[in-house]
Amino acid sequence: MPDQKTRDHKTPDQKTGHCLCQAVQYVFFTTPLAAVHCHCIDCQRATGSGYATVFGLLRSDVAISGEANLSHYSLAADSGQRVTRSFCRQCGSPLFTEADNNPELIWIKAGSLNDGGWLEPTDACWTGSAQNWAPAQNGVAHHAGNP
Repeated sequence: MPDQKTRDHKTPDQKTGHCLCQAVQYVFFTTPLAAVHCHCIDCQRATGSGYATVFGLLRSDVAISGEANLSHYSLAADSGQRVTRSFCRQCGSPLFTEADNNPELIWIKAGSLNDGGWLEPTDACWTGSAQNWAPAQNGVAHHAGNP
């Protein structure tokens, strides 16, 4: 049987992740619908960094344990739609983002994966608000706003 490094990363087996304190954990078995670097101002503030690397899945494809340990913060995005960010109330790790205009999707912070080496973002969005100290990445499609 091939080891993890030689498996086809486009068809993941079980993938898992968790917050820093492991109070919130998740598992999924499907290939993400998208993986992006988001440079919007809200993602910058929510992560305390220049951008958030996230991947999207159908909410029904993700099993989350420890949901009682999640806190949520909602705000209106530039589109006017409500966006809800969920983070661990114990350690503060940002984990999930959901938007009212696509309630069937959940966006997961890539840094929370136990092994994220297989993930290959293809786009950078909101590059118009990228910081000069965290420019949009080379090798991905750039979008000034949402793709």
